[in-house]
Amino acid sequence: MNSTAASARSTKEFTFFVPHFTVECSDWEVNGSFMEWDYTIDSPSRGCIASITKELFHWTDTYVIDVYDPKDALGALMVVLAIDAEKCSRNN
Repeated sequence: MNSTAASARSTKEFTFFVPHFTVECSDWEVNGSFMEWDYTIDSPSRGCIASITKELFHWTDTYVIDVYDPKDALGALMVVLAIDAEKCSRNN
């Protein structure tokens, strides 16, 4: 994902046990853990873009985002917001 992209769309793919998303404006794939607390953003061409961990024991949803290249930080943050919005909409 680059800074010239105006918009992106993430699509949740059907899987049985772990969440999987694709980001349509790039080659990023988002893979989650069984409990949907930990995620990685991976790129076939660049490897691991970021790792995301949900912290427990907070009053609100709190995530730690480890981004390996600073130019991907905004894109990784947008992915986390999209995942959190999808999870919240599923619970309402």
